[in-house]
Amino acid sequence: MLLPPRRSFILTCLIAGAVVLPMAAAQGSDISIFQRYMALSTRMDQAGREVAARRFEAAKRLLDPCLALVPDHFEGHFLLARIAYEGRDYAGALAHLEISERSLAELDRRYREEIADLKAQGEAEEQAMRSSLDNLYARGVDPNGCSAVLFTTKQNALEFLESKKGNLYQRENPFGVPADYRFLRGNCLYRLGRRAEAMAQYRLTLQTDPTHPNAWNNLISLQWETGDHAQARVDLGRAEAAHIAIRPELKQAVLAAAAQAPATQVHKTE
Repeated sequence: MLLPPRRSFILTCLIAGAVVLPMAAAQGSDISIFQRYMALSTRMDQAGREVAARRFEAAKRLLDPCLALVPDHFEGHFLLARIAYEGRDYAGALAHLEISERSLAELDRRYREEIADLKAQGEAEEQAMRSSLDNLYARGVDPNGCSAVLFTTKQNALEFLESKKGNLYQRENPFGVPADYRFLRGNCLYRLGRRAEAMAQYRLTLQTDPTHPNAWNNLISLQWETGDHAQARVDLGRAEAAHIAIRPELKQAVLAAAAQAPATQVHKTE
């Protein structure tokens, strides 16, 4: 069963972006795409709930007007990919995932450009404020005299500029490909008989989310299915060390196969 899309962090970043949009707009930047995503977030949430409830036609009715406004909406196409997968249209699901990932890459580019502009603007404002304060001190203005209000105002402004750095200098990528996108791609590839590619996608899923239980189970199952029993045993150990629940019948099959393999093969590494 597919897990619901993990997009809370991305949506949080989009909403948080609303705080800086007016500033970016003043510079003539193209940030309208973020505004359109924000405007559609409620409808996308509704569509996601419909997909989770397997009411696919209702989900499509919600998605159609969204995609009319943002044709390459990454979340919209992910939901369509899930619908296609459930309809056994695995090639179609992959096509929607391609659009989703291209859209995420473009959003990432625009986001980084906006953040870079805001960082540069903030640093310039901070430097100007510091220079202004230094100038007052150099002129011998008494910070406790009649100019105290002026000093306090400038110092408060400087503290505000410094506080903004926490968000602007974050390193985490809000528009990276979510784990569930990789997982769904892996499932589609498996259904199309492309097992090596599916296995690679499950590993990418685990790079993004090391606790993704379905990815662990599918990876180990696929290794066992393709006869790589030694590696299946290794990854079973890794999953259990991470407290991942592995299906009992899969665990039993992997342990039985590993017990029959030569000792030199049981310890095979990647």
